[in-house]
Amino acid sequence: MTLEKIRQKTEELHAKTRRDRVKSIAGPLIVVVICGFGLRFPDPALRAILVFAVAWSLAGQYFLNRRMRSPTPPADAALRTGLESYRREVERRRYLFSHVMLWQFGPVVFAIAILIVLIASLGTANRGMPLRETVVRMSPFLSLIVVWVAAFFVIRMRQQRELQREIDELKEIERAN
Repeated sequence: MTLEKIRQKTEELHAKTRRDRVKSIAGPLIVVVICGFGLRFPDPALRAILVFAVAWSLAGQYFLNRRMRSPTPPADAALRTGLESYRREVERRRYLFSHVMLWQFGPVVFAIAILIVLIASLGTANRGMPLRETVVRMSPFLSLIVVWVAAFFVIRMRQQRELQREIDELKEIERAN
């Protein structure tokens, strides 16, 4: 593999990581919107849970991004430096993927679960509907949530396979040199 190809792959990985970091901002926004809806209710226990969800989500942004800052890879690096920058970028992506479940996906799912419980309780308490009828009426929303969670895992598994392929390529290159 040529130096130019290594530099190109490093830049591509760097750009993917940057895009993933920008996309990760959506998680806290979703949590804040959902929790903002729930904060309208006067129950102090519910408010405490919602504040916890927002704090978890914002802390997640900090913990996801604290090790992610790095300068743009040098364009004229030597082969060894090119391999090192490539390895560093792969490690950054691995760190991001390994922490997304706890710091991004977790708070979003927690906030959605709170929303589902809140809507179900409103349906049963305020409208006097039985829980079964409330769940039936919520089934389109619940179906979308199930599809979203399944899609999230499918996409994450695909990204993990791509990352593993990059790691395997890097090991091949290092063995050849």
